[in-house]
Amino acid sequence: MHGIHIAGELIAKAREQGKVRKAFIELGKLANISKADLSRQMKNLAGFNFVIEEEEAKVRCGCGYEGKPKITERQHDIVLFECPLCGEKPEVLNGDEIVLKSVEVE
Repeated sequence: MHGIHIAGELIAKAREQGKVRKAFIELGKLANISKADLSRQMKNLAGFNFVIEEEEAKVRCGCGYEGKPKITERQHDIVLFECPLCGEKPEVLNGDEIVLKSVEVE
């Protein structure tokens, strides 16, 4: 149900622009849905072409590290990650969002 909801929101937002030919979506590596799951739901629901580009995540940790997190577990709707240097939970700077970047309309 989670993936259906996310895909539905993206589709509705795209259709606000008119009759959609193609949508471009940016999916952060720390977003709460995988690229495969989002792609599957979009194929089932959209009725138009789409491109999903993954965005690398960037974090900042209290130990001074700033860069890519270490992903320790990825499940259907959850991503667990830590600082690759100290193992603590860092602050997410980017890469945890799902964004409709642009829409091509007829």
